[in-house]
Amino acid sequence: MNMLAENLAQRTDTDAAPDLRNESDYNVQRRHPERTEIYAGYARRSEALRADVPWQSLRYDKPERCTLDWFPAEHPAGAPLLIFMHGGFWRGGDKRVFSFIAENLRTAGISSAFIGYELAPAVTVTTIAAQIRSAVTFLLRNQRALGFDPERVTLSGHSAGAQLAAMTSAYPQEMPILGRHLRVIGVSGVYQLPPLLATTLKDEIQLTPEVAAEQSLPEGRWLHASCYLLVVGGGETPGFLTQSTHFHDALRQRGLNTNLIIEPGRTHFDIFVPLTEPTHALHEQVLEVITQ
Repeated sequence: MNMLAENLAQRTDTDAAPDLRNESDYNVQRRHPERTEIYAGYARRSEALRADVPWQSLRYDKPERCTLDWFPAEHPAGAPLLIFMHGGFWRGGDKRVFSFIAENLRTAGISSAFIGYELAPAVTVTTIAAQIRSAVTFLLRNQRALGFDPERVTLSGHSAGAQLAAMTSAYPQEMPILGRHLRVIGVSGVYQLPPLLATTLKDEIQLTPEVAAEQSLPEGRWLHASCYLLVVGGGETPGFLTQSTHFHDALRQRGLNTNLIIEPGRTHFDIFVPLTEPTHALHEQVLEVITQ
């Protein structure tokens, strides 16, 4: 039995005590104290980019956090679009830390949007997923004004953001786009939520067994994107490695176009280096998915 299966077999009632193995697998900030310095560096790069290039903050819904940051390509007419969702286990994080991702994308002819959303426990994971779909719909309905190519749209996210990106591809009927025009790039994703019920994260996001089952992937859903690229660091915890490999296997068993990349030596937090820097092969693979 693999680790994910063992986790799913554990007790999932809301009174279950945290499992130390699960806690170590998913509460990764404790394992990586360097995370603070890494993210501070991302934030500085992002602030410098916002001071240097054209961008807009656009509101897609009424709640304060329901805005998105729009970074057009250097030549935006007909540019493919990357839509990015930050991580933070649905209860933290800030889209503006990740603006730096747009830097090399815009010079490569790709427009990008970074979605903000309300956080748990004020709202549920289900509500957050609906807000992401609302943001994507907003972008698609404003496609003519923004100028991107509506047939080349990539949904991407990191950690919990990867779950939000992949889950959005299960609902094309809610959005003015055909599934064949969608791609998904999941980075260090958490796609199965029941293992989190045996961690302290459960209480922080008010996660119930019902919501965990409802928001897990694929769990009976038909996912509609034409391509799934799943990226995870070789230096990540067994829990996160299993999350990506399990999801990749499930997609492959359904006959979907899926590719799994385990980036050697990278952790949950420095995975963005090979993902965004042109000197790395992973960056070229990402560009290929977005622009194909």
